Amino acid sequence: MFRQSEEIDQRDIGIYTRVSTEEQAREGLSLDEQKNRLESYCHAMGWNQHIRFFIDEGESAKNLERPQLKLLMEEVKENNLSRIIVTKLDRLSRKLSDLLALIDLFQSHKVSFISISESFDTNTPSGRLTLQVLGAVAEFERERIRERVIDNMFHAANQGQWLTSAPFGYKLADKRLVIDENEANIVRRIYGMFLKENMGYFAIAKKLNEEGIPSHTGKEWWNRTIKLMITNPAYKGTTIWNRLAGSTEKREKKDVEEWVIIEGTHEPIIDPEIWEEVQKKAEKKRLPARSQRSTHLLSGILKCGLCGSGMSHDRAGSKNSKYGVYRCSANKNKGTCTGKVYRSAELELLFKESLLQLSKDFTLHFLPSIEPAKDALTSTALQQKVHNAKKRYQRKVEAYTAGLIEMEDLQNEKERMDTLVSELEASEVIEVNPKAIEENIKSKLRTLMNVMDQLPVSVTKALIKEVVEKVVVKGEHDIEIHLK
Repeated sequence: MFRQSEEIDQRDIGIYTRVSTEEQAREGLSLDEQKNRLESYCHAMGWNQHIRFFIDEGESAKNLERPQLKLLMEEVKENNLSRIIVTKLDRLSRKLSDLLALIDLFQSHKVSFISISESFDTNTPSGRLTLQVLGAVAEFERERIRERVIDNMFHAANQGQWLTSAPFGYKLADKRLVIDENEANIVRRIYGMFLKENMGYFAIAKKLNEEGIPSHTGKEWWNRTIKLMITNPAYKGTTIWNRLAGSTEKREKKDVEEWVIIEGTHEPIIDPEIWEEVQKKAEKKRLPARSQRSTHLLSGILKCGLCGSGMSHDRAGSKNSKYGVYRCSANKNKGTCTGKVYRSAELELLFKESLLQLSKDFTLHFLPSIEPAKDALTSTALQQKVHNAKKRYQRKVEAYTAGLIEMEDLQNEKERMDTLVSELEASEVIEVNPKAIEENIKSKLRTLMNVMDQLPVSVTKALIKEVVEKVVVKGEHDIEIHLK
């Protein structure tokens, strides 16, 4: 359990080869030659994972519509491959935009991409530098495309066309909103519950969830979903576009002068006068903004023991006697969990008492199959030899890919490196002392207890998160503390 080792990705290696009929006739490019060279490269690098071949014969690289390339992409999405190797970059694609799109797909699934002729490997610093340069060029192209798209969208919005997915209560027909009567009746009912029955966002969401009415996504209703529906001008027949900066991470609201506002673009579900009346009432019921830096001790690590959802801090009690509580977010926002509300002062005190007890009684248990090693001996000189051997072998690999040496020379160098690595592994034993580990954890817990009531909450929370993964509330006097 405690042995230190580099985790090896055991997923398959994908070898992709391609040749068009024209290229084969002109340059004599052979699929077998590509296949053999790439297979030899894998063996030379000491990669023992299963190798899978994706071979497109007589296929052009002008686009991504190639049978075996599509299959390769599907295997990447299924997380079945660890590496993809080609002889040259243009085997994968001749278009920069397509190449970058493929590499982005590989990166998102933690698949390294290697081209042996250009010595391009997304796992190396030089490979990542090349990728960043290519990415900068692509970013410039994307900005130019974005400008053209924005111009087109401004034109479409001014023509009254709807530019995104239809809001709940509508469906799209020729890029225009058409009322869906089944959903529209629910929208009218929500507005009525809010305006006439004086129900809040949470009460409306809870009522709809209890009745089993699905939301636009087919999932449960949230208080914030109701709030967004109540304030959406689309329901009074108005199209508003360009309110938010789409290229920024926080999507900040733009100045009103930049908005595109067109009245009467589609049939309203809610009468405009009623909609305006609802907005006046909604101003008084504005949801509090979520705090980016909670000042409550257990925020972020506290979990509901019934449903597993996070628990957030809230206020409860009478108007003149408020006190802090922690409550399940599924209970608070959707009404779908029956978890209790716990006073924050009592829960935080229980947490501190439990930590104190852990700092005294913590015991480390090993799995029966794990035996702690007793001795430790590391040879610095041998480590240096292994380091030099790996560098020397990497140079040999580069020489082989350039055609300067034979496969036999590369294999001999690999054997010499493997011998040194085996010697180092045989001499290198990691010492695991259970008592020392227990004392280290207890020491961290004691330190945490000593400073908990003296430092600001924000600092204390950071220290807690270094030791504690989560706290699960089982009852008023029952919590589970999961250490990292």
